[in-house]
Amino acid sequence: MKLDPENEAMVFDVQGFSVHDGPGSRTLVFFKGCPLHCYWCSNPESIHMQRQIMYKRSKCDKCHACIDRHICPYDAISADGPDSYIKIDRSKCLHCEDMPCADGCYHDALGIAGKVYTLDELVNRVERDSRYWGDGGGVTVGGGEIAQQYRFVANFLRRLHEMGIHTAVETSSMGPWEHLSKIYENVDWAFNDLKQMDPAKHKAATGKSNRVILENLRHIADLAHEGKLRQIIRIPVIVGYNDDDENIDATAEFVKSIGTKEINLLPYHRLGESKYEELDVEYEGKDLQTPSNELMEHIAERIRRAGLTCYVGSDTPF
Repeated sequence: MKLDPENEAMVFDVQGFSVHDGPGSRTLVFFKGCPLHCYWCSNPESIHMQRQIMYKRSKCDKCHACIDRHICPYDAISADGPDSYIKIDRSKCLHCEDMPCADGCYHDALGIAGKVYTLDELVNRVERDSRYWGDGGGVTVGGGEIAQQYRFVANFLRRLHEMGIHTAVETSSMGPWEHLSKIYENVDWAFNDLKQMDPAKHKAATGKSNRVILENLRHIADLAHEGKLRQIIRIPVIVGYNDDDENIDATAEFVKSIGTKEINLLPYHRLGESKYEELDVEYEGKDLQTPSNELMEHIAERIRRAGLTCYVGSDTPF
């Protein structure tokens, strides 16, 4: 599916009434597409740009109507027997744009991750929530990685600012600065992930070095110093990967070096685990443990001793 990058975007979710992703109550817009492949990712449906079928076995009663009625134009759906769950040949789904199987499922066991919005459609969609935002509320965009659809995101944020709507972004900052800079022309708050300071460890866990990310964080910090936005660094705390004192101290020193003052620690959670099964994808983070409160406070204290403000989980400045 070819999109007009200035006026069309692939979005996998729009959520209202968020109070953890910027000041006030907010509407969150999640864009598909991400160059990173973090093994703990809670939104696996955000990685690939194309739409994907999500199969909820808990809702499937094995009626096989989706097979018997020949709903799939590519015969991608099959079953091993009358009492078996269906199987999906996802290589065939890549050729399908309409995905009629989702609408044709009697029990809503099949759904679609990914919807195309035009710029006007998405602006109108979030504006419907505006009466619920309250003072200081607005729109937060994330993904995926918003740099993957930077033309549309930049246009979307510009439109929101023209309407007087507060904007925030959640981003890994993985993309060319010439692309991200267009986005940041209309950003009020920036939540920037910083997963690991060691380039080799970063690449091993995400598929990419952190070199570009660190460079972009410096650029965003410069914008913050100019009073154009507020920057908060977010660390997803992954036990056994980035929770060691060496990495935490190095992260704090880097954040200080770019002149940013605030860090928000986000404990790893397993809320996205079921999505992997729905996509027929192996969940590489299945053995990870949620960090204890004691570990989170230990990390926070090290950051605070470095002279930075540190928020733990939902204990945020808003």
